[in-house]
Amino acid sequence: MDHVQSMAIIIFVIGFAIYRRIRRTVGSQPLKIKRLRVRIIIFLVIGLIFLVSGVMHPISLISDLVGCVIGAVLAYYGAGLTRYEQRDNTWYFQPNPWIGGVVVVLFLGRFLYRFYEMYSLGLLNGTGSTSESSLHQMNMLSGTSWTSGLLLIMFAYYIVYFILLMRKEKELNGSIEA
Repeated sequence: MDHVQSMAIIIFVIGFAIYRRIRRTVGSQPLKIKRLRVRIIIFLVIGLIFLVSGVMHPISLISDLVGCVIGAVLAYYGAGLTRYEQRDNTWYFQPNPWIGGVVVVLFLGRFLYRFYEMYSLGLLNGTGSTSESSLHQMNMLSGTSWTSGLLLIMFAYYIVYFILLMRKEKELNGSIEA
C-alpha cells in the first residue's frame, strides 16, 4: 500500500470518528448505564495515561490539572443544561450542543494544529528527514505543556458528564417508581 492510500485510510477513520462525536453532541441518545460505564472507563484510562505522562514536567502537570478542572466545570454546567425525555419506556438525553461543541472544537483545533506541525516538518508528505535533530524537534512540538491539558479538558468533561448522567438516570427512574 502506498503512502497516499494509507493517508486516505487514516483520514477516513479519523473523519468518521469526528463525525460520530459531533453526531453524539447534537442528537438525542438513549440513556444506557452500561454504555456510559464503558465510556467512563475508556476515557479514564486514556486520561490517566496523559496525566501520568505530565507528572515529570511541573508546567505540564499544571496545565493538565487546569484542563481537568475546566473539563469538570464544563461537564457540570452541561449536565445542568441537558434535556431528558422518555420514549417507549427508555430515557433519552440530549446534550447541550453549545457546551459539547466547545469541547469538540478544542479537540479538533488541537488535532488540526498537530497535523499542521507534522506537515510543516515534512513528516506527512514524506519530505521530512528522520535525522536526530528532526526527531528531537518533533518531540519538542509534541511535548508542549498545553497539549495534554487541552486533551484532558475533553477527557474530564466526558468522565464527569457521564457520571452525572448516571446519577440523573437513577433520579429519573426513582421518580417513575414513586
